[in-house]
Amino acid sequence: MHERHPRYLAAVSTTVANLAAVAVANVAAVALVLSGLLGTAVSQLVGDLTGVLAAVAAATTFAWTGWSRTGDERRWRWLMVLALACFATAHALWTWYRSIDPMTFPNTANALYLGLPLFSFLALFVLTKKDQDSVEEHEVAPSRVVVVLDGLIIAGSVLALSWKVAFSVIQQADTVRAGRLLVVASYTLAHLTLIIIAVLLSIALYRAFRFPLVWLVSGLAAIALSDSVYVYAIANYSIPPLVADIGYMVGPVLLLFAAPARSRRHPRTGPRTPLLFVPYVPFAAVCGWTLFTTISTGDPQVGEVYALITVVALVIVRQLITLRQLHAARRQLSYQANHDPLTGASTRNVLLLRLDKALSQDQQPRRLGLLYADLDHFKEVNDALGHEAGDTVLRTVVARVRACIRRTDTFARMGGDEFAILLDPAPENPQEFSRRIQETFDEPVSLNGPSCTVSASLGYVGLGKNDSPDEALARADEAMYQAKAAGRNGIRIKP
Repeated sequence: MHERHPRYLAAVSTTVANLAAVAVANVAAVALVLSGLLGTAVSQLVGDLTGVLAAVAAATTFAWTGWSRTGDERRWRWLMVLALACFATAHALWTWYRSIDPMTFPNTANALYLGLPLFSFLALFVLTKKDQDSVEEHEVAPSRVVVVLDGLIIAGSVLALSWKVAFSVIQQADTVRAGRLLVVASYTLAHLTLIIIAVLLSIALYRAFRFPLVWLVSGLAAIALSDSVYVYAIANYSIPPLVADIGYMVGPVLLLFAAPARSRRHPRTGPRTPLLFVPYVPFAAVCGWTLFTTISTGDPQVGEVYALITVVALVIVRQLITLRQLHAARRQLSYQANHDPLTGASTRNVLLLRLDKALSQDQQPRRLGLLYADLDHFKEVNDALGHEAGDTVLRTVVARVRACIRRTDTFARMGGDEFAILLDPAPENPQEFSRRIQETFDEPVSLNGPSCTVSASLGYVGLGKNDSPDEALARADEAMYQAKAAGRNGIRIKP
């Protein structure tokens, strides 16, 4: 530990120094571009090259840090390598065409720019995988699929609300400018959707940002801000200012800082329940806006209607998934409430309820049986071999007994090493049935090498319609103790 400590401090110091150098160089490049000392054309070239170099540096950092890690910590970083490689290649193509032919925007660059939000989205899913699995069962945490749908609903609602303005701009634009406007707007919408999903996931899983998510969201937000400036400039027939390139220069560096950031957990405070209602606020706004424009103009925009239909479809899918999850959660809670968590046998309350129902006057008269079993010297097993071995014994004998009874019978753990079986109807030969059950207890149990042999004392009583559940259990328990008093590993039958 002491030998590795200086090395660890040296590695941390080197990392901090390298990050500081990258940050200082990036800030210097930004200041140089904004100063206007180089002229517009040279400033644009410096800004574009800075963005390319920053993306390459970020991709290299993610590759280096991912190589030294394993599992999901490696996978999400290598996905970010792909994301930044796409951005660097696209930005390099944009730099080339911007220098020789600013009016041309290659389709290859269009596709590669969209690789940044796509692979970042996959990286985000891998990054949050472990945290979704670690959410405690009793906590109200939506799944990642529901969070993604929430992000799409919010982004779709924003698109629907802004459709009227966007459509009017596109209608007034020429074909080339309208195409570029839609392409750049798609980047902005993709980044906006990803940022919303990242924020929702951080609230859903942590209720606070982790450091990698802080840098991821910050970098994507910087790039999306530059995209927004370009959308505004294209829509207004103006030349984008030099400040429009700042996000492309700074964004990759902010993403770079996520690579070495440690993914520490934050304490969870506050309820997650309000998160379940977040997407319905913009959805309600879309419905209200569409209704208002339809009544006021009498001619709703086709795009608004299609956007609304899309958002409604997303809401329906979200509700179906949520209902399915709630149904599964209810079944799980019902199972946990009615079954012993260690052995899977029914609980004492379940046995009493079924016993009361079977003994009620409304049921068809029939003969019932109740078998009570207690393991002999089970405390010695725990003391000699440990509680883990004792748990293995209990699980094994329960599985063997359940294989010997019928679907109409109820096998319950009464507590500790005591069990009871409600036989409905009673067996024709209680002595033979009890002996068969006792043999399952007597069979040796394997404990990862050595084996353990236990025995059981059994008491059987026949039940009639005049018995009550408590009296029936008391009689069966008394018969079991008579068998134990007679020398253990015995059976006492009271038909």
